[in-house]
Amino acid sequence: MFIFGASNSYGVFSTYYLNDRFAGTSAATLSWIGSLITISMFSLNALTGALADRRGYRTTAYIGTALCSSAYILASFSTKVWQLMLTQGLLFGVGASFLLAPTNSIAPQWFHRHRGLASGVAIAGSSLGGMWFTAATQAAMDHLGFAWSLRILGIVTLVVTGTMNLLYFQRVPMPPRKRIFELQVARRLTFWLIALELLTAYTGHWAVVFYVGTAARQMGGSAQDGSRLLLVLNAANVVGRILAGFIADRFGSINTLVVSLLLTAMVEMSLWLSACSMASLYALCVFYGLVSSTFISLNPVIVAAHFSSSPLSSVMGMTNIFSGLGGLLGNLSQGAIFDRLDKHMHLTNTIIFSGIATLLSAVVALALRAHLIRSGSSKRFLQKI
Repeated sequence: MFIFGASNSYGVFSTYYLNDRFAGTSAATLSWIGSLITISMFSLNALTGALADRRGYRTTAYIGTALCSSAYILASFSTKVWQLMLTQGLLFGVGASFLLAPTNSIAPQWFHRHRGLASGVAIAGSSLGGMWFTAATQAAMDHLGFAWSLRILGIVTLVVTGTMNLLYFQRVPMPPRKRIFELQVARRLTFWLIALELLTAYTGHWAVVFYVGTAARQMGGSAQDGSRLLLVLNAANVVGRILAGFIADRFGSINTLVVSLLLTAMVEMSLWLSACSMASLYALCVFYGLVSSTFISLNPVIVAAHFSSSPLSSVMGMTNIFSGLGGLLGNLSQGAIFDRLDKHMHLTNTIIFSGIATLLSAVVALALRAHLIRSGSSKRFLQKI
């Protein structure tokens, strides 16, 4: 709830930075704040995952709580973009990585038959967090100002995650290991296809989250309109992730992943490119929210299913390196495209870039499905996988 919730609600800050506080600064420069959250959170997950396996989930999570809370408090005193890059971006991302390592690995350990549903419910908490963070951040900024909104988020993060960390229990303690990286998994094509799918999916994923508020402002809407759009997006994400987990248990995680990525590209390229009113943006957020973030909840299930003999946190950490790289590539590219091609007047080229990246991730997911069918005992094209 507090890891991805902060990322899912960052659009509130992104809209505020781009249109108000740092209106004269390029989108490419401002995108570094969100990019550093993503790259730090995911790319360091290989190290924090190994630490979680070695030192325990609870200890690792408390380090993350301390860092994330400190990041918010320090960011509240920032007056320059580079200061926000270091605090709200880098420091928070590092802390989120410590929280993400145990969080991603717990649900798949405790469930087998309904593993997809369990993971979907757990990851749906990030969208609930996005709803709360979005509403709370906008309300605090409207009534208390920018600095105190960050301080409040820091205090709440400290209290809530500090309490929730007490509930982290490993089902089976991991044996002690000498290696941080499980390099033997890199010999398998399955690993590289999952990594490439995550790279391309995250390259296109954050465009709606970070720019739908700006799209609302371009149509004459207010900052509050942008926040309401993010609330709708996160509410739809809650339903979509739980529904995807249920469908994945019935029809297969990879089958569900392929369909959801294809639908995401179709929704983004059709509804967002043709959006001409606030009503059309709300429709975008509903349908995009239902289908777009299912890959976040399904990929841990896929990794757990096909790398069950390896330390789970470490393998997920290795795949998450590519998630971070995708987020960095996507955010910086979208910022540059918005500056140079869209000229801050529209979002056409930014949308096309995001949609193409998502479509590529669907193609890679199809390749992963074909590879697993070819290497399995059953060669039937129509099967649960």
